[in-house]
Amino acid sequence: MTDNRFFTQSQRQELFLRAKGKCQNCSCEISLDDFHADHITPYSLGGKTELSNGQALCRSCNLKKSASLKIDVSNWLPPGFELRKWQEEFLQRCYMSMVQQINKPKEDINAFILHAFPGSGKTLASLLIGAYLKEQGFIERIIVTVPSDFLRDQMEDDARTIGLHLNKKNSCAEGFDGIVTTYAKIGYRNNDSGNMVNAEILRDVCKRYKTLIIADECHHLGERKRWGECFSLAFGNTVARLMTSGTPFRSDRQKLPWVRYYRNQIELSPPHAYSYGYGITKWNTRYCALGDQVVRDVVIKQWNGVVDFTIKEKRDGQLVSEQKVKHKLTDNIDQIYECQFDPVTGERIVDNRRLRKIIKRLRRKACIECGTERHPHGTEYVRNILIAANDQLDECRRSHEWAGGLIICDSIPHADAVAKALKKWTNEEAVVVHSETGDDKRAIKNFKTNRTKNRPKWIIAVGKISEGVDIKFLRVGVYLTTIQASLRWTQILGRILRTESDLSHDMQTAYFYQYEDGIDMVPDDNGDLSPESVNIKLFAESLMDEKAQFESIVEHDGGNRPPSEGGDRDSISISAETHSASGKETHHIYDGQRIEIKELEKFKILTAKTGWPPAKLKSFIEKCGEDELRRVL
Repeated sequence: MTDNRFFTQSQRQELFLRAKGKCQNCSCEISLDDFHADHITPYSLGGKTELSNGQALCRSCNLKKSASLKIDVSNWLPPGFELRKWQEEFLQRCYMSMVQQINKPKEDINAFILHAFPGSGKTLASLLIGAYLKEQGFIERIIVTVPSDFLRDQMEDDARTIGLHLNKKNSCAEGFDGIVTTYAKIGYRNNDSGNMVNAEILRDVCKRYKTLIIADECHHLGERKRWGECFSLAFGNTVARLMTSGTPFRSDRQKLPWVRYYRNQIELSPPHAYSYGYGITKWNTRYCALGDQVVRDVVIKQWNGVVDFTIKEKRDGQLVSEQKVKHKLTDNIDQIYECQFDPVTGERIVDNRRLRKIIKRLRRKACIECGTERHPHGTEYVRNILIAANDQLDECRRSHEWAGGLIICDSIPHADAVAKALKKWTNEEAVVVHSETGDDKRAIKNFKTNRTKNRPKWIIAVGKISEGVDIKFLRVGVYLTTIQASLRWTQILGRILRTESDLSHDMQTAYFYQYEDGIDMVPDDNGDLSPESVNIKLFAESLMDEKAQFESIVEHDGGNRPPSEGGDRDSISISAETHSASGKETHHIYDGQRIEIKELEKFKILTAKTGWPPAKLKSFIEKCGEDELRRVL
């Protein structure tokens, strides 16, 4: 391929000499090594790469000029589709970042990080930047990597909607714009030789063609893990790199390839963040999922009950000790089983660290136990939560008749057992998807495309739907797994928060059921303690703190709140309820305030008319008055 997109070295020297070593815009001193050879008429607008259309600019002036150019991707958009404001900004910033690095040594190229909440449109945005870069001649091929076969097929379909054709085989055959493959396929090793066969094939593709790599759900790529090692080998020769994820971090704190870190945290600025929040940083106050109504309101229902279990210690197959344990889910195990130290020497004389770890693990396991000899149809907690969640889904279906629910389980046997328990306690059949159910991809697709009330209400999975799968009508989620890592929790929560455009946003409140658990405090790389598991009350409260900071920024700017694309930010909320073991609500966190349930009783009769949770109704009436509520109704 003949490429005249860039000025040659001799052309650059000539432009530098003509400019007499000064920027032709601001007259500042420039050097031959780092000045920008600029097209006077931009290449994207038909400008030719020749001396008559060239000028020497400093980096600052060239970036200002480029920033003023609007990237036009309308040729690839489906009919009637309009980009969100954040997507427009992302395309501009990502384009600039990649163009500036296109001629750098491969080892010096950083990835652009797109941190976008599930359902915000990051797949479309990432494919569009690939299409634009290819049209402009910066790249010749696009390679997209995903964590599963289902997402590979989904990505191929999404690419086709904008006119890109991606091959699911590891080759850039004629008629294809690139490749879409999975991390597992890249990580394949030959059993005999141990060679990373597919990684080597892709590495060769990247040597022959100027390639953009798009790593979807990039948090799978720990730099010292097999997938991360094979990924780095395969795509070390790429000229442009884009990493996307709703959760761009790893619970094991391993770093991601080609990503800048500061104090062990990913540096997300200047890359683009679009998160479930209000965006408290100055550059990101305009584009956040809460403000754009990309996500629904969510009420997170927590259950605090008593669980009992037995700790058995065996040596050489023989039972040595047996200890019966009974705790509330909110009990702080670290405080109950404290380590004891000698006051004089400071030596540890009672070490309960291992015991605490065992108790936390077994307490969670005992809470969700189902399909065992002791609990063939689930514990009291499982029974209560399945009944409550199904009742809530029935309530949602009064105004959203094809609404569905998602239950995430611990293992394949656990998922099968929960399906039986759901049938026993609610008389509801469920679609169960895992590796042993047969054609799980077809089952997910059939569930996703069936927007009728006759479809089974529930889908039960282990990990097949944890990320990437877009089923917008999921309204109720049940978290029946012992995994408490914030990454997994956030991904599952994201499955039920995507809005449907053909329904009123206010009528789409989502509900998320999980048990209430204490926080596991673990030391980070600096020895500082931080929470490893998710505590939803803290999550809700921290989000409200972020909202307050956002409002403070707006007030400081003179009240000039940037317009959102979906409506008033105050209409979006996250709230949390805590239930006792009997299933009764004890308190509710909404808009940063803890509300006693008795305060909400008088508002519950209006929930059927509005679809709003009682706490939201209470807040609305207090802010706007009953007359405004009547107008809304």
